[in-house]
Amino acid sequence: MNIDRFAVKFPAQASEGFDQASLIPILHDWIRLKSLPGTLLDVADYRHVPDGPGIMLITYETNYALDEGDGHFGLYAQRKVGGEGSTADRITDLVRSTAKFGDLLEQDARLKGQLHFQGNEFLFIANDRLHAPNTEAGFETLKPTLETVTGQLYPGQTVHLSKLDNDPRERLTVKVQVEPKVSIGSLCGGEF
Repeated sequence: MNIDRFAVKFPAQASEGFDQASLIPILHDWIRLKSLPGTLLDVADYRHVPDGPGIMLITYETNYALDEGDGHFGLYAQRKVGGEGSTADRITDLVRSTAKFGDLLEQDARLKGQLHFQGNEFLFIANDRLHAPNTEAGFETLKPTLETVTGQLYPGQTVHLSKLDNDPRERLTVKVQVEPKVSIGSLCGGEF
């Protein structure tokens, strides 16, 4: 399967009283310091949108957000432009860059440990209904690519892939999960 547009979402937990506005100066610093790969462009505030993307970091290649869509808080990243390599390479790259984003937030002293991300679970969302329809056949076609990706992300681990049972008009969404707890930082490219 060859798709260029897709997203991932890692579950997140925030301490009581966490205010996403505290991310604005942090993300502006990241732009200034080029803390993430790619072309970092702007910070957008969508906290006024119910179940929306909250605070976003906009890059040329990817949009990152602390999303509350579907009532689930998490770190969401959507790839906007192709990239190099196979589809599996591009998905792995997005997962790793999203993990880097999450790891940087977890480690930022200004947040005082208010945010935590699960590295052992994420959603893969195919943002291409033509090439990745939200059907069992679409899932079965995508599955070998995701198995390649998860083999690189979680070497030696048993990975469970399951298609979300959502409205067929929605995007094809696959839950990726491993049993042992994994830090988000371990997905940046290093070993567990």
